[in-house]
Amino acid sequence: MTLNNVNRDNLCGHRILSIMILCLFGLWAAQPLQAQGIAAKKGDKFFIDHADNLRHNQMAMPDVQIAKGNVRFRYKGMTLRCDSAYFNDKSNWFKAFGRVHMTRPGGVTFDCHRAHYDGMTQMIHARKNVVVRQPGRSLRCDSLDYNMTSNVANYFGGRGTLVYNGNTVVADQGDYNTETHDANFYGDVVMYTPKYRINTPTAHGNTETGLVHVMGKSVIRTSKGEIVHTNDGTYNSKTDHMELNGRSTITSPQRDVEGDNIIYNSTTGDAEGHGNVKIVDKQNNRTITGQDVFYNAKTGYSEGHGNVRIDDRKAQRVITGDEVIYNARTGHSEGHGNVKIVDKLKERTVTGRDLSYNSNTHEGTGEGNVYYIDHKSKHAFQGDYLHYTDSAAIAFGGKPGPVAKDFSEGDTLFVHADTISMKGFHMNTSQMYREIYGVNNVRAYRTDVQAVCGFLVANTRDSCMTMYDYPIVWSGNRQLVGDSIKAYMNDSTIRQAYIYGNAFSIEELPDRTHYNQISSKDMRADFIDGAVRRVDAWGNVEIIFYHTDKKDSTLIGHDYTETDTLRMYISPQRKLQKIWMSKTNGVISPMTQIPQDRLRLPHFEWFADVRPKDKTDIFRPAARKTSATVRNAQVPAPPRQHVE
Repeated sequence: MTLNNVNRDNLCGHRILSIMILCLFGLWAAQPLQAQGIAAKKGDKFFIDHADNLRHNQMAMPDVQIAKGNVRFRYKGMTLRCDSAYFNDKSNWFKAFGRVHMTRPGGVTFDCHRAHYDGMTQMIHARKNVVVRQPGRSLRCDSLDYNMTSNVANYFGGRGTLVYNGNTVVADQGDYNTETHDANFYGDVVMYTPKYRINTPTAHGNTETGLVHVMGKSVIRTSKGEIVHTNDGTYNSKTDHMELNGRSTITSPQRDVEGDNIIYNSTTGDAEGHGNVKIVDKQNNRTITGQDVFYNAKTGYSEGHGNVRIDDRKAQRVITGDEVIYNARTGHSEGHGNVKIVDKLKERTVTGRDLSYNSNTHEGTGEGNVYYIDHKSKHAFQGDYLHYTDSAAIAFGGKPGPVAKDFSEGDTLFVHADTISMKGFHMNTSQMYREIYGVNNVRAYRTDVQAVCGFLVANTRDSCMTMYDYPIVWSGNRQLVGDSIKAYMNDSTIRQAYIYGNAFSIEELPDRTHYNQISSKDMRADFIDGAVRRVDAWGNVEIIFYHTDKKDSTLIGHDYTETDTLRMYISPQRKLQKIWMSKTNGVISPMTQIPQDRLRLPHFEWFADVRPKDKTDIFRPAARKTSATVRNAQVPAPPRQHVE
């Protein structure tokens, strides 16, 4: 055989071997590779569509096929392209290298530098320049593990960036579910959206719902200028709804919110806090604190529970209480449990168990030991029930019962009655005055004058108290009784008194046994420095007067006189200076020869036990008449309403 023949035979042999290898490769490539292992399901197969070169060396790499050059294959609906790949049909895994591109059903794609698929765990491990895309979403990272069963992609090994619907999340590591769109991010997480920016150590959320839950020391900055500091918070970018747990703060140009637990929505204006809450409404210049607070900045409605304080600096009103409802727009305020309303503009303070007030209608009510004090008008009310406006008030009920205080003069007048009311006239003018009414069981105390009656009218215009229904007035050691009495006051003392009908004046002498007495139809008494200095009486006047020694003021004589008209002047030492009378009929007796029936005038009654002793004694019930009282009223009492 010649050399040419030998070469021809060798060349032919090589061609036959090459054809046999290509045929075997074609048969292998055309046959599906059955996935092996525990995780493989019946029918799961690899389909290799193309490779420029496919090698297999059972000795060097048992059961591993090596494909190079434009590799394309399919597995369980997933397609893969890469520069080269290793396949193990028995262990059911592959490794892909160089420009790896995978596509999963649903439009999910993977791009990376290299990838490893483990059929046992159904996991894809992608490394270096990893990009996962889904319609409207993309994830870029250094390393990613993707579970084909749970559809969860877990990235790590460097900063990863998730972009969805115009939003961006950057974190050291995280995981994302391509089916449910749930995501978790860890390590210096930064989230950017058109509505907010979040810096947090840990975040959990959903790219579809817009809900984000941050954990650890976190800061949320919204496009509306709000800055949120929290360690545990949830924010919905679609609804602007926030729920913050643990001590958290929200600051913004409009308002600041601070509390242990906060629910807040800048769109609706709702704010709710629990645990040492503080809400500062900068636009309306209002601060609210309490254990549990509900507030809406748009409607002005606020509600608080537990040591509540609402400071409305715009309205100059402060409300405190266990439970408080306040609406600045409607003007309604309501409090329960140790309530206090301080109206700085009106210089008025109201306290009580339950209070309500409307600044638009200027009407308020109170129950439970209500105390109303008007510093501007210098009067106050106290009672179990109170109803008031800017110009009127009524108090009644409870124990010890209502009381009114008038401190417009130098000394304070305390008045108690079953029902007390007040009415103002010409309010907010220089002619302003008010009348205070006391109905049933009226008892009044002032340092210089005390009184009891069934009906009282106190008028601040002329500093006059008018009393009806068995009135009794005391000033110093003098007692005045009549059908009705008008008492005019100076700043700190009684100035003048008029007694109409059955007038009776009794002065207790120092020995506490004898009394100077004047009885008449009507009477007038003038006082200086609290002491009577002039007495006028007319109509059936009867007088008992004791003369005293000028040296030692001992009693030296008894004078009984009857006349029609009387005027007498008394010195500061209570001695008779001069007296004027019309026709008289009288008897002067020495002290040892006073007739017994001349010691007391008819209907004499000394009510020392009835007299209020101090401002706390006005609540004591005491009868204004005894079984011996016989008096046909000549002056009727005014009509009055009955309050249940």
